[in-house]
Amino acid sequence: MSTMNRQKFMTIFNDILSDRAGNNSMAQNLKELGKGGDEIDVLNSQRDQSINMRLDQRNILFLKKVEEAKQKILDGTYGDCEDCGEEISQKRLLARPTASLCINCQEEKEKTEFNNFNKRRDLKEVQMSEDQVGEHIKTREAFTSVKDIAFESVVDL
Repeated sequence: MSTMNRQKFMTIFNDILSDRAGNNSMAQNLKELGKGGDEIDVLNSQRDQSINMRLDQRNILFLKKVEEAKQKILDGTYGDCEDCGEEISQKRLLARPTASLCINCQEEKEKTEFNNFNKRRDLKEVQMSEDQVGEHIKTREAFTSVKDIAFESVVDL
């Protein structure tokens, strides 16, 4: 990768880091505004805080990747695939500046992950022995009509 391209990506990473730092302080200000109010406001505020925490965690992970990419630029290894060692295409790096794998290695990784996901045991397909099925039927309550099912009301009458 040329020195000009390395400098271009270093500028992109510095811009990302400065933009993310500004957005983080904005999220803190929004959290402060949500205090008080009735039960619905409190629940909405709690939901928003939960979402913000997840976004902050994703942001931290992304910023770590940006820092790793900056270090690779300094080391002279930025733009090299970590698996095969080939150069990652400029188009890919522009689309995903923190990419550490070339498109072929990334596709292979995703295929492997997808195949591993498909091999997971599906609980719907678990086979039960006849003894287990019989025990399950014995412990299950039998209802003959909807009136047999007790419902708890959430509204006080």
